[in-house]
Amino acid sequence: MTIIDPTALPEGDYAIVEVLGHRTLVGRIAEVERFGTRLLQVEPFFADAMLGPILLGGGNIYQFTPVPPETAWARRPKEKYQIPASILAAVPPAALPSNEELPSFLIEEDEPDDGITF
Repeated sequence: MTIIDPTALPEGDYAIVEVLGHRTLVGRIAEVERFGTRLLQVEPFFADAMLGPILLGGGNIYQFTPVPPETAWARRPKEKYQIPASILAAVPPAALPSNEELPSFLIEEDEPDDGITF
């Protein structure tokens, strides 16, 4: 994991990659050879960090959208629910958002006290 300065994004190609299983990864990409086959390597952005590489087989790619680095940074996921659980499991605690707000439906609202008890 690398903390990123948005004014100096690392060199390379960037993309928004939609993967089978309704997962979207945004980050720096490269084509690499591993295990005797060509794979897509994505170093996904999350919050203010670039995470370690994720390898994808070509048959798993649903949509591939090349974008400039600034667009990838602007579209990065910032909340834990926006990245796949398998990637979230590898995110160091220091990279997790500390001020993440609960969705509105999970926040208990105080009901007015009308004197009636149940």
